[in-house]
Amino acid sequence: MEASLPVLLGGIGTGWLISGGAMAVNKRLGLALASLMGMGVSLYLGVQKLAAAGGSICSIDETFNCDVVNQSAYSTIAGIPIAFLGTGFYAAVLAVSLAGLLRPKGFDRAGDFVLAGGLVAVLYSAFLAYASSTLGAWCLFCISMYGVNAIILAGGWLTRTQGLGAAFGDKEDRSLSTMVTSGLVVFIGAMAWYNSQSGGVAAEVAGATAGGEPDIAAYAQLMEQTEGPLTLDGTEPVLGNPTAPYTIVEFADFQCPGCAATKPLIDELVSRNDNVRVLYKNYPLSNVCNPSIGREFHVDACRAAAAAECAHKQGRFWDLAHLMFKNQKNLDADGLAFMANQVGLDAAAFSACLDDPATMAAVEADVAAGNRVGVHGTPSLFLKGTHGDTWVAMTAGPEGAELLVRAHAEGKELPAPPAPEAHEH
Repeated sequence: MEASLPVLLGGIGTGWLISGGAMAVNKRLGLALASLMGMGVSLYLGVQKLAAAGGSICSIDETFNCDVVNQSAYSTIAGIPIAFLGTGFYAAVLAVSLAGLLRPKGFDRAGDFVLAGGLVAVLYSAFLAYASSTLGAWCLFCISMYGVNAIILAGGWLTRTQGLGAAFGDKEDRSLSTMVTSGLVVFIGAMAWYNSQSGGVAAEVAGATAGGEPDIAAYAQLMEQTEGPLTLDGTEPVLGNPTAPYTIVEFADFQCPGCAATKPLIDELVSRNDNVRVLYKNYPLSNVCNPSIGREFHVDACRAAAAAECAHKQGRFWDLAHLMFKNQKNLDADGLAFMANQVGLDAAAFSACLDDPATMAAVEADVAAGNRVGVHGTPSLFLKGTHGDTWVAMTAGPEGAELLVRAHAEGKELPAPPAPEAHEH
């Protein structure tokens, strides 16, 4: 659940004040508190990179939206989430600061190394701020780390000694080895966890059911019962073989970062399995067309859903969907018109369709279907074919659906889906 702007700003400001105030009393204590704040925030953002993590608490509106920034191309370097690089850096500063507090002798040169790291962090913060300006969205938690980096830079300056040359030459000082060791341990641990969770529960089930005598009961972790019936009206866009024996229905929002991250996984699933088809249904996270959402939230989501309906009428649904997921910050009227032209839609027919009340009625019908079956967020996937005509709700994304389909196609008798957990919108 997202927090309010005043609450987030208050929390960030408080964290800065506590760290800065502590530095006035004891510089190493201030560095420790600042790095602890940075470590906690960066870990949270790293976890939020996972598609299954859902929306972050700092995604408030179009301007202040951590998910847009955190799912952008700027959030990784060579496939590594920069949040976890930050986690390693803050762990290094925290370790050497605590070591210096407890045993000052042997850590005299810490300030020189912290200063160098802080300078790099501040410069990279400036680059990320520029990146946010190009995205048109700001991550408040990222901004909180900009302040943390400035505090760390100041702490390094205040505790510096004779410069990096002398620090590297001091063989008795353990500052650098402590920073490198602790930073690497935390970074490697975070990345190992992240890589294991990228496949989520599906990865665990795949391991538990691979080779020998598979643990069939493990498949129950991939699914749960639906909360109600799933009704199709026959107009849903189809990806894959229209007559495939296994059907996945996806409820999604074109402004949802998690949906954009899931789209390539769904494409890959269909390309690998010609016995699977995917049907799309709209579930915008906005009270403009979805009464289950308490506020407007994704302000362009309903308009984008209507545009997708209009593209579907001209046989270009998946083409426009691809562009909209790739350009989530450009889903206003002008952006949609431009993308519609890019995929070759008839402009007059597209405009008339958007103005037709029946178009939004179709979106609202999808929303109603989602509410009946038990959609509580996006993306939500439902699978039919592994349990006869009974739909099951997926709890492990496209990877979990693929495991269930392949197991069933191989003749394995799958367990019944467990009862759904309690949810709140």
